[in-house]
Amino acid sequence: MSSRGYFKFICFLARLVYPKARTVCETTPDEAPGVFVCNHARIRGPVMITLDFPRPHANWIIACAMDKRGCESYAFHDVLIGESRRFKPFWRLLAKAVRVALPPILENVDSVPVYHDRRAVETLKKSAEKLESGKDLVIFAESPVGHSEYVNELQRGFVDVGRYYWKKTGKKVKYYPVYVERSNRAICIGAPIEYDPELPANEQRERVCVHLQDGVDRLARGLKKHRPVTFMERRWYDAYGRYVNDFEGYWRMVESGEGLKSVPRGEEQ
Repeated sequence: MSSRGYFKFICFLARLVYPKARTVCETTPDEAPGVFVCNHARIRGPVMITLDFPRPHANWIIACAMDKRGCESYAFHDVLIGESRRFKPFWRLLAKAVRVALPPILENVDSVPVYHDRRAVETLKKSAEKLESGKDLVIFAESPVGHSEYVNELQRGFVDVGRYYWKKTGKKVKYYPVYVERSNRAICIGAPIEYDPELPANEQRERVCVHLQDGVDRLARGLKKHRPVTFMERRWYDAYGRYVNDFEGYWRMVESGEGLKSVPRGEEQ
């Protein structure tokens, strides 16, 4: 089976679990490309966006998930959360299976690889190029720090896309809050906030992220009552609580693969 055929087959299987979602907008988004910042809801957010987001777009995807070498470590720590479980050999074996299955899916999704080192500049530059080509960006930017029952605090770095886009085109991009929810079959898009080139970088990041966090929370509360799905499972915090305020350190650990090494008896989480 070709990579594209495999991707279509996986989408077919996903559709059996995720009925078609409706798009609900507080205000109709501009025709101009924008940055759509979405709750993750574990796997639900990326799946629903891939299946039903109504506009041409590119997704921010963690770079190590897109190649087999890095994908195993990513799967073990971030998907399976193997460090928090017993029987680590089983979870490592399952991570090897994800290493085979996941990259062919991601290579068929229009994407911008996300790096957490000096190559982060490449992420921002490529993002500006995607916007200039007329495509939206969809970004899952939540951190492990809680904000409300529906959304976590957002990592701030993605806001800098607006600066690169402004320098490249002289245009001010808009950032839209997005809340996806499976039981309501809804992709909710909120009122945007526009990049302001006059503001200092830190003030800009804070202003945009506060608007988006509050927007996602408001969209969630406007839906029929439902059980929210958090960004991280509780056992992630049990295993990796030391990284709650050091998410960059967490990604360095994941991308290095060091966490896959055996842990001496008595030092396991």
